[in-house]
Amino acid sequence: MPYDADTDASTVSRRRVLKTAGASAVVAFAGCNAGSDGAEQGESGGEQSLDPVRERAEVAVDDIQEGGTLRFGLGAGIDSFDPSYSTSAPAGNVHGLVYEGLITQDAAGTVYPWLARTWERVEVQEVEDGAYEPYMVSAETDDEGNLVADDQIIIRNPDAGEVLTVNEAPDAVEDGTYGIQYQAELHEGVTFHNGEEMTAEHVARSYEVLENSAISAQTFDSFLYAEAVDDYTVNIYGQEPDAEADSQLPPTVYPMAHIEDYPDTAADPRNDLTPIGTGPFEFESYEAEQRAQFSTFDDYWLDDLGLDALEWWDGPEGFPTSPVVDDVTVSIVTDDATRAAALNNNEIDLTYGLTSDTYSEYRSSEEYRLSVTNAGAYNFLQYPVTVSPWDDPRIRRGVNQLIPRAQIAENIYNGYRNPAYTPLPELAAAEGSADYDALVEELRPETEQNTEAATELLGEAVDDLGVETPIEATIETNTSDDRVREAELIAQVMSNTEFFDISVETFEFTTFVQRILGPEYYQQGNIVLIGLSGTFNPGSFYDAVNSIDNFGQCCNFQRVDTPDLDEIATEARFSVEAVEDPAFRGEQYDQVWRGLIEQAPNSYTVFGTNVSSLSTDYVGHNTYTFSGGILPYGLHDPTDQQVAYLDRE
Repeated sequence: MPYDADTDASTVSRRRVLKTAGASAVVAFAGCNAGSDGAEQGESGGEQSLDPVRERAEVAVDDIQEGGTLRFGLGAGIDSFDPSYSTSAPAGNVHGLVYEGLITQDAAGTVYPWLARTWERVEVQEVEDGAYEPYMVSAETDDEGNLVADDQIIIRNPDAGEVLTVNEAPDAVEDGTYGIQYQAELHEGVTFHNGEEMTAEHVARSYEVLENSAISAQTFDSFLYAEAVDDYTVNIYGQEPDAEADSQLPPTVYPMAHIEDYPDTAADPRNDLTPIGTGPFEFESYEAEQRAQFSTFDDYWLDDLGLDALEWWDGPEGFPTSPVVDDVTVSIVTDDATRAAALNNNEIDLTYGLTSDTYSEYRSSEEYRLSVTNAGAYNFLQYPVTVSPWDDPRIRRGVNQLIPRAQIAENIYNGYRNPAYTPLPELAAAEGSADYDALVEELRPETEQNTEAATELLGEAVDDLGVETPIEATIETNTSDDRVREAELIAQVMSNTEFFDISVETFEFTTFVQRILGPEYYQQGNIVLIGLSGTFNPGSFYDAVNSIDNFGQCCNFQRVDTPDLDEIATEARFSVEAVEDPAFRGEQYDQVWRGLIEQAPNSYTVFGTNVSSLSTDYVGHNTYTFSGGILPYGLHDPTDQQVAYLDRE
């Protein structure tokens, strides 16, 4: 349904009615280096395989040893122990020990029911313009004219001054107004760490924890309502037909202690609250900015029910039903060199995101191993698009053509990354492009370094704007060694022209994230360089960094707003045709990627993969596609028959 620019105030367009409180998908800031796209150091490129794990390590069931404490080195602070209050990919490694969701995804992105015994789409239907109007209520506006309400807003109608909140959504669903419906049948006998049995009521009410949380924008862009049908059956509704609903609608499932007793407060030991989930590990202790400890949950549900409870399970007899290590210690070591020294001194067993020039040492050593996996991630520059002269797209496109992507990939990341000539990693290309190779070929002339073309474009822009040169600005980034070198190289290349005088400033990762998410940051005129860890869905790579609905959450911190592209991206995800026709979806997204290169609010520098460095005492580890799942996936994941164990005295 196309956007109607002439729509009057009494009729609500799709963008207005179906515009939600936020953007799409659970994405996070990637604080550390990712890794290699080549099977060997120094290589780049290669065909995408169904299994993105390179040189997958396999173990024989009879060789698995139980027990021991796995020591994991985390390269960033834990911004929150509660996934609803976290925007950090590194923190996801902690969340994955404690919390679980209705579904899980293997390293290639295939969706499997998890806490849900079954998970299926029941219905998809077109939602007419104005369908939610009868259920909307009046709302106040803040000083900037934004509609606000105490309760979580799901849909806004700015022209009418009305909103649909979580309070009105049940009435809409009862009348049959929704875009998509899923139904989950839950496993019986799943318990939380506090002994509560998980029921459909826990699932339906877990969305309450997400209301007005740090990732509310990533949930309420598509979620409408959930209801318990009986003790073990839950219906979940989306606002629109949603091509990404299969993996995006299911929530992390919380106990009632979180839902009822921790209102508006993260389940975090810094708040004197204990994180409680259904996961295989229980939270034990936390020493601020030093370490967190977890121990095996003795009543883990899959140990009790057995792998045959997973209807899709087809693995070997004797495969463990949970991680085989007894305890996990997460040590927070933000300095790359110090974390590498900890691995070399046998103080930790596993880490990721080390400086890429250390990888050859670990690859050639008999005492260490590298585990490499294609990642759904990129590094990107985000320009201060509301501040002159950065509000002129010619300036941004000019810089885009100055960026030495190939040099960054080879010289900074030692071939462990690939130049990003499109705004979409190949991992999400299957549903995000009609022909990814053709798209890369088309866009590469506009994103490959071309100093002559950049100089011509920048010269035209500064003359028209009357801007005094050199333009002074600062690239801000986090204190990851490789990323700092990347920022310094870009600054040097820009400053070597007559147009710019660029400096670099660095911050510790958590401090940096808090800084760039500040409500006034976008007015300061700085350029941000950071990483994004997305999802298997192409929408996550558009919405997170471009949708104005995501301003102030991951990863729009400069008030980037591309409404014309929003309309196309909406059709690519939120339409019946997109749900039922992948080719249509790919064609729509190709228009979006072309538009992003033309408007250039962000410059995508390099795609990465995830690289874990580990002791050979930790046997069988493979690295997950997204950095937030590296620790829990390696420990145990039946979807890929993944398990790792400790083999030491």
